[in-house]
Amino acid sequence: MAKQALQILLFSVLLLLLGRCAQMGELTGGERDTVPPKLAEALPANKSTGFNSGNIVLTFNEFVQVKDLSNQLIISPKLKTTPEITADGKKINIVLKKEELAPNTTYRFYFGTAIADMNESNSIQNFEYVVSTGNFIDSLKVKGTVTDAVNNKPAGNTLIGLYNYNAAFNDSLPFKDAPDYISRSNENGEFSFGNLPYQKFKAYAIADKNKNNYYDGETEKVAFLDSVLNLVSDTSLRFNLFQEESPKGFIKKTVSPYYGLSQVVLNKKAKVIVTPINGTAARNISETRIGQQKDTISVYYNGLKDTLELEINNLSAKKKDTLRLALPRNNPAKKRLKSLSINTQTGTLALGAKIKLTFLTWMDTSRNDLKRVMFTSKEDSLVSLADIKGRWTSVTTFEFGNQLKEGTSYNIRIDTGAFFDINGFPNDSLRSGFKTQSKLEFGKVALKVLLNKKQNYIIQLINSSDQVFDQRLVSFPLSSSNAASINFTDVPPGTYLVKIIFDDNDNKKPDTGNLLLKQQPERVIINSKQLKVLSDWEIEEEIVIRE
Repeated sequence: MAKQALQILLFSVLLLLLGRCAQMGELTGGERDTVPPKLAEALPANKSTGFNSGNIVLTFNEFVQVKDLSNQLIISPKLKTTPEITADGKKINIVLKKEELAPNTTYRFYFGTAIADMNESNSIQNFEYVVSTGNFIDSLKVKGTVTDAVNNKPAGNTLIGLYNYNAAFNDSLPFKDAPDYISRSNENGEFSFGNLPYQKFKAYAIADKNKNNYYDGETEKVAFLDSVLNLVSDTSLRFNLFQEESPKGFIKKTVSPYYGLSQVVLNKKAKVIVTPINGTAARNISETRIGQQKDTISVYYNGLKDTLELEINNLSAKKKDTLRLALPRNNPAKKRLKSLSINTQTGTLALGAKIKLTFLTWMDTSRNDLKRVMFTSKEDSLVSLADIKGRWTSVTTFEFGNQLKEGTSYNIRIDTGAFFDINGFPNDSLRSGFKTQSKLEFGKVALKVLLNKKQNYIIQLINSSDQVFDQRLVSFPLSSSNAASINFTDVPPGTYLVKIIFDDNDNKKPDTGNLLLKQQPERVIINSKQLKVLSDWEIEEEIVIRE
């Protein structure tokens, strides 16, 4: 019995052990690989001299791939033909035309983050390979920053180009050819060049949107150094990126959103005169904002069937254009009056503003029934007893003249038949509740500015979106000090900065640069201290410019 019991016990232990061995467990592959590849060998060796080959082989310690070469790879100086670069296992092969190599020249192949391992795509950061066709490796360095001339903020992803300079150099070259040496700025606006020769260069920065390595005119921003860059030692540079104004004024496109309105879009703001031609009578068209600078010309028309023919006389560009515009078929003469909008739809009427109605069709400005309009207010009981006053400021805009109290809630009711379009159709009824703003809702900024020299300045107060809230023109007679006191009133609560523009040509507006005329943009200083404006509060700030 004892022997039998011992056998049963041993059999039970064996089953228990087998059960434990059969339990399922999760298999792990270890920690994730985060280490990028390492260069094991290069043929020819990195930083070789006397290079004269059409093949380069880079061997790494693991299988590799190349990614985004078109954006990452920079070869300096440039080669006429882009090398063929392929990945094969642990190797990267570079095939180039050796007959295009210049003598006694250091070539730098900068891969950025293009080389990565196959499994986890871990990229080598800032990988570069350097060889020289001469007896030594060029070693000069250039570093620097690029900022935007308008707001002094860093300009990232900007091309910085160095062109070999000689007596025949032409400043139009950035329009026609790629730079000999290229770098790109990072998100902080910083850039660097390495392995440069002792040589003279012309230096430019280009916001190269289409990545063609050229400057494409006013569609891109540009910057340049005033003088020739004569490299004899490591150097630091600073570029001020600006957008040129188009030298020509032209019509970009025309739009006819519905029958009764055609719009002509210009490439930049200008003063224009619009004249009907070829039988279109002047009484059949009406232009809004006559005599004002604008980049969109809005022309209302009536009584036309198929086409609208206009002459656009651009006084700013000293150019005339003739337009023949096909008209939409949805003639509102067969429909009801289109909708109207009111400038209180946000629930607030801006401080000092008057209530305006804007219609989408040409209105009959001789026919109004203002008895169908009423203002009411629990806080201003007299407003409902006052006669409704107003005037047409254009064929589509009616402005009410009734005086309303600050900081007060109102309702406006406009019944059907208060206004009519030229086809005799009445407006739809409208009701809107709103509140007028009060001066107590705004703050004040009082500046005392001490500037470094007597000249003309533009002092701007800009909000957190870089938009100009208000500005002042400042000048200093020879007999005065260099100090000025400036008050900005009725400032909405928020955070602001003070921007100072050196108005060098005294034209009372900020001026951009011009590449071919070698004209830099006007200098801008933005005071670093943020001004927190509160309701019914005054901020005093002193600014001293010593630069």
